[in-house]
Amino acid sequence: MNLLFDYQAFEMQCFGGVSRSYAELIFHLKKKEECVCQVAVKESDNIHLKECGLVKDVKPLYYTHNKWFGGKRKFKGQRTLTRMVFGVMGYHNDGMSYNQDNCIKLLKRQRFDVFEPTFFDPYFLPYLKGKPFVMTVHDMIPELFPQYFRKDDAQILQKRKLCPLASHIHVPSEKTKEDLISILNVSPDKVTVIPHGASKICPNGQFGERLFDFPYLLYVGDRFGYKNFDLLLGGFAKVVKDYKDVHLVCTGKAFNDAERRLISDLNLGDNIVHFYARQESFGSLYHNAIAFVYPSAYEGFGLPILEAFACGCPVLLNEASCFPEVGGDAAVYFDMDAGMQDFYEKFRYLYFMSAEDRANLIEKGNERLSKYSWDESARKLITIYNGLV
Repeated sequence: MNLLFDYQAFEMQCFGGVSRSYAELIFHLKKKEECVCQVAVKESDNIHLKECGLVKDVKPLYYTHNKWFGGKRKFKGQRTLTRMVFGVMGYHNDGMSYNQDNCIKLLKRQRFDVFEPTFFDPYFLPYLKGKPFVMTVHDMIPELFPQYFRKDDAQILQKRKLCPLASHIHVPSEKTKEDLISILNVSPDKVTVIPHGASKICPNGQFGERLFDFPYLLYVGDRFGYKNFDLLLGGFAKVVKDYKDVHLVCTGKAFNDAERRLISDLNLGDNIVHFYARQESFGSLYHNAIAFVYPSAYEGFGLPILEAFACGCPVLLNEASCFPEVGGDAAVYFDMDAGMQDFYEKFRYLYFMSAEDRANLIEKGNERLSKYSWDESARKLITIYNGLV
């Protein structure tokens, strides 16, 4: 079976859950004898694409454009000249979508059995010529939290357009399936749950040296809106009043002005650390934390939960969305809507947990982890593809 995947996730993310899940799925699909996978990417800065070795000779994003027009230097009339030259060469979108043009050429050749776009841009529809396409809906966050998105947000509009046209849709959790069916009125028979797998952060079981000499909670990833980072800070401020040596270590982007003001207002400046973590640092970050904390109001799956399990790190989750579905009895849950006291009590439970109880909780995480396999996810995806050709 010949499978064609497009570029979208690998162009829009340097790293992140969407592109990472696709990189893992394609990597494991390529290991199956019955699958031949092609990824329509020529330029990308995505680290997961490179780690999995999915495409050879990938150039940095916009390499072609910068090569022709003097790197990143700007000059008067550059946009017009770019449009003209790349238009003559056959490229679209002001010459800034080399990947898309490459994918369209592959679509026109029709040397594939099933096409899978890695996000929701419907540019490919005129070129399918009756071939089936399968898509992933990772979550329904824009629809459930409209206060954080524009009404004309492209993801919302494009998802609404593509879902009725897709031959099949796969989602990472039962919660996402339930929300997709409810919100967009998609037929349940058209949706299959394919959970994410557990990626190997420390393949040799070596977590590395401890990075901090103080006890800490670990927060990973983005912090905006529905992620509830501001509420977490309120709960953490209560913790710090009684346990002054405890810190909150945050990865991801640097704190913005609003976050710095809130940290200052809560007198948390001495207890919060921002850390630019490389991939090789995450094993130690997880393994040596009191717990990984995930206060988000909604996620499509929550890959960091599995990362924490894999590194022997207890998990402290907001009891919301798909978290109980993913974490099961291997996690400790708090009710973010109940206020700071519940978070504080669950922190204390973990902080004073005996070595034996902590080991038992970590073992439950290992048992839970065994339920999630990228190889099994790829097998389920092949079953979907086989049903369409």
